[in-house]
Amino acid sequence: MSFDGNGYVPEQVQTGARRLPDQWTIRLLYPRPPFGLSANDRPHHMVKSRAIKAMREEVMFKVRQARVPALERCRVDLVWYVADHRTRDEDNLAPMAKAIYDGIGSNKGISARIVDDDSPEFMEKTAPVIEYMAGGEPHFAVIITDLGSAL
Repeated sequence: MSFDGNGYVPEQVQTGARRLPDQWTIRLLYPRPPFGLSANDRPHHMVKSRAIKAMREEVMFKVRQARVPALERCRVDLVWYVADHRTRDEDNLAPMAKAIYDGIGSNKGISARIVDDDSPEFMEKTAPVIEYMAGGEPHFAVIITDLGSAL
């Protein structure tokens, strides 16, 4: 196990000759997708555009703040932690997920550019997941995993 001066660093764990992948988790403190970033919303196109820009900027800032380095390939998981058992549909998170993917690795516009593009060649995108978390505050977690150069 690796340690830094302040304690355990899980991203740098070594297991024999095989290294575990680096992983970073970014928290987005929204109880639900912002207006304009759910498939159920029908906002004016400028409202949607502003929501997309704000999400891309926030994701870019948080990825840079987490010091995620440039990667050859990555996997991005989106998890929405909720505090109740209401029925929700993961498919409605698609507009928010797209803004997040673009904020991580788009080759144009507002992006942290940790990969060359958000295309499948550079970014593996899993379907968004909704998980119940008893007693917790609702939020979104964006998990970025380094996949190296393996295809």
